[in-house]
Amino acid sequence: MDVMKFRSMIYAMLILVICFFNSCKKNAKEDNDEQKSSIVYKLDFEDEYGTQEWIKKNGIPYIDRKDKAQLVKNDLNDSKVLRLKYDKGGIGPKETGTSFPVKFASIDGMKETHFTELYLKYYLKFEEGFDFRLGGKLPGLMGGGDSWTRSGGQQPDGTNGWTLRFMWREGGAIVVYAYLPKSENGKYGGRTWGQDIDCDFIAEPGKWICIEEYANVGTPGKDDGTLKVWINREEKLNINDLRFRNVENNIGKIGGFYFSTFHGGNTKDWAPRHDSYAQFDEFIITKKRFGGITK
Repeated sequence: MDVMKFRSMIYAMLILVICFFNSCKKNAKEDNDEQKSSIVYKLDFEDEYGTQEWIKKNGIPYIDRKDKAQLVKNDLNDSKVLRLKYDKGGIGPKETGTSFPVKFASIDGMKETHFTELYLKYYLKFEEGFDFRLGGKLPGLMGGGDSWTRSGGQQPDGTNGWTLRFMWREGGAIVVYAYLPKSENGKYGGRTWGQDIDCDFIAEPGKWICIEEYANVGTPGKDDGTLKVWINREEKLNINDLRFRNVENNIGKIGGFYFSTFHGGNTKDWAPRHDSYAQFDEFIITKKRFGGITK
């Protein structure tokens, strides 16, 4: 082959490669910008936890057992995570774990505070030796107003909010623990102590998992709401016939999330037989799905 032709071919190939990588960089930047603009709320634990400034900044009405939590270094990098203690023999949010609602309407400067659909993503690790016993609560999305009170047997009636926390069950099985208005189709809501929706996943102590939850509150008075769950990027739930609300108000929309984690149940057979610990990190609520990665 002629040397000049060969050089021309090489030059043309280099131009194509450069254009390809520039295009990839541009698309990656656009994707990153789109993701950033999609963020509604983010909570990590790099700087502080439990101070009055932190509580006010995050629109938190109350916090249980804040002195029992620790900020510790992530075992994979230099970031900090929230380490919680579940005390031997304890049940409920006053004796194990911690609970606090994040209420968007109470966050200063937050322009949009109620949503018809959102995604929640966070990371969780049960430490080695964690005693699951019969089960316990985990964080999840909630409605507006004081929706965190739609728990503890206080069922929603379609006008006063809802909660979609997760739970671990015996052996580490993960479920959505739903407090929803009773649906006309008879499938959901109306259970005195909430309703398990199985996610077909067993958590293994010592390993991080990524939990993603999507809710769309649908139409008032109709069974057309949506719940989706992914764990470690694998879709576990895709339900489209839930009822979230019976009237049009902000309380029936998504108004925050409920960081709620403790052993229980309300009897001692739920209590851990020894001190147990779990770690939480990077709560992010978005309008578009980010997708999770396994730590």
